[in-house]
Amino acid sequence: MHLFFRSIPQWFERRLIGAYPENVRANIRIELLASFWYGLFFAASLTFFPVILRRLGATPFELALYVVFSYIGQTLSPLSLMLLRRMAPIRFSVIAWSFGRGVLVFGALSSNTPWLLALAALFWIAEALPSPAYARIMQQIYPPRYRGRAMSTVRIGVAIVVLIATPIAGWALDQAGHPPLFALAAIFGVVSSLIFSRVRPIDGAAEPESPPALRALLPIVRHDRRFALYLLVLTIYGFGAVMALPLYPVVQVTKLQLSYTTIGYLNLVQSLCWLAGFFVWGRLLDRYGPLWVLRLSILLAAFVPLTYIWAGHAWMLLPAFICQGLMQGGFELGITTGAIDLAKRGHVMEYTALQTATIGVRGMLAPLMGAALLGAGASETLVLGLAVGLVAGSWVLLGAVRLPQNPS
Repeated sequence: MHLFFRSIPQWFERRLIGAYPENVRANIRIELLASFWYGLFFAASLTFFPVILRRLGATPFELALYVVFSYIGQTLSPLSLMLLRRMAPIRFSVIAWSFGRGVLVFGALSSNTPWLLALAALFWIAEALPSPAYARIMQQIYPPRYRGRAMSTVRIGVAIVVLIATPIAGWALDQAGHPPLFALAAIFGVVSSLIFSRVRPIDGAAEPESPPALRALLPIVRHDRRFALYLLVLTIYGFGAVMALPLYPVVQVTKLQLSYTTIGYLNLVQSLCWLAGFFVWGRLLDRYGPLWVLRLSILLAAFVPLTYIWAGHAWMLLPAFICQGLMQGGFELGITTGAIDLAKRGHVMEYTALQTATIGVRGMLAPLMGAALLGAGASETLVLGLAVGLVAGSWVLLGAVRLPQNPS
């Protein structure tokens, strides 16, 4: 009987993780445990943050500022290369994540919009600053042949938790407001980062990395035409996808008058699609590569602003939440592994820093451009239509980017 009950979790683990080497499985187990706590953190804070701001009276410009703040850390990520010359990637990442997630506990102290925006800025800086370190960690703890499926498995764990916790968090927000949720989220987030600190590099999974240097970034853009074109694609895509973000809570709250509970159910659908996507994205990534996965994700992303143009009822937003959920996982896996595969050997952190900074700069400028167009008298339909066109254009251009013959 004892052996029978022991075999149940072992069977479940084999089905979820698969037939990987034990050192790969050990890292996946640690990441899955960390993902449980991160999923609770995500559902209790980030899922509803823009809607909370709108409920507290945030203007479209302030919502655009929130989107800008979410990209500050990515813009500053090249500065982390100086710290990574002296600090191990895992240690640096855990310190930054613990600080950033922990500051959200102060969101329980006030319902003032500028205060919450300031906390959001601190959080996003600390969350995104270790992006080059995170790419290096993924390269070190998962060999290339398992990387896509391993990363997908971990994200399935996050998606399941978010799926279950999001409607509960929406109900709790309707009943008690955001202060107690933010306090709990801070605890969940710190626990998640501390658990992640237990992952261990695998011998032979990654080649030795040269000490990262800021001065090496500009020559990469000048001499690596393939990567420069890739960065241009990300810039065009980002302007299209991000400039529309401040309009989504405006449509949800002002135009459609949706409650937290209704938005919670829509986010539940998005999380279901996010979860379903991870069951296929990892295999597609290992089979076709990150650029193929990115291109399919961008195609799905084009349908998100297109749906908001025509939405007149809550159910009409369903296609947007479905596409957003499906593309989210593919895009995340695609850009993380895309920088690894496009990088010259021994320079993954520098290539990732360039990618992350590019995403950050366009992420800061795009929502301001959308807000400026609205302020100049452009209609919401025009801004959303422009977003669709830019995303579609980036999909076409990405077809011209090719991976090197021997990716990292």
